[in-house]
Amino acid sequence: MSAALLRRLQVAPRTPASRWTWLRGIQVTSEPTPNPDSVMFYPGDKDVLGEGTRTMKFTNKYDTHDSPLAGAIFKVKGVSEVMLASRHVTVTKNPATDWNIIQPNLELVISQFYAHGLQALREGVAKREREAAANVDPESIEGRILELLEERVKPFVQQDGGDVEFHRFDESEGVLYLRMHGACSGCPKSGVTLNIGIKNLMEHYIPEVKDVLPAEEDEEDIPRPH
Repeated sequence: MSAALLRRLQVAPRTPASRWTWLRGIQVTSEPTPNPDSVMFYPGDKDVLGEGTRTMKFTNKYDTHDSPLAGAIFKVKGVSEVMLASRHVTVTKNPATDWNIIQPNLELVISQFYAHGLQALREGVAKREREAAANVDPESIEGRILELLEERVKPFVQQDGGDVEFHRFDESEGVLYLRMHGACSGCPKSGVTLNIGIKNLMEHYIPEVKDVLPAEEDEEDIPRPH
């Protein structure tokens, strides 16, 4: 074997630059949402939560015990909310923060997280969430509402980086209270989504639902201790 061929077959030592390239092997893409303070991030061909797992929202770094990914994202200054979905992460920033400053840092954090082979959730968390969702009687009004939300509402809303969560149904008043997450939270168009889109759908398929309101209005009516 010639000396020239030996030199070609030798593996060059890994330099800091080549190691950096390896760490950044996951290409993260982003998409804007109707909410100017929220952006969706896709970690290449990797799943975030995967199909069949409900989205999870984190509003501060102290509540991220169940998600190493959310904890890593909150280390970027200016993040106010993280929502994990099946294939993407919706990050909401503080209004005063510029996307031109924060977005490259977010893409780097998510890229390195997946390049290291880490999982978005701690072991057992996804199973716990699925079991909690399965505890509702599918024949009840609540069960029918949840089914309609999962099949007809969530896929549409999640395309824009948001999500809708069932809060409660007031049978005496026929009022369904929902909580908006991700890009839907604080979005100027969220009221239209609730009052027109979701309300019309619910009234058509579930006549018991007479109105749809944000959960915040329900919480305002709850007596507070003095």
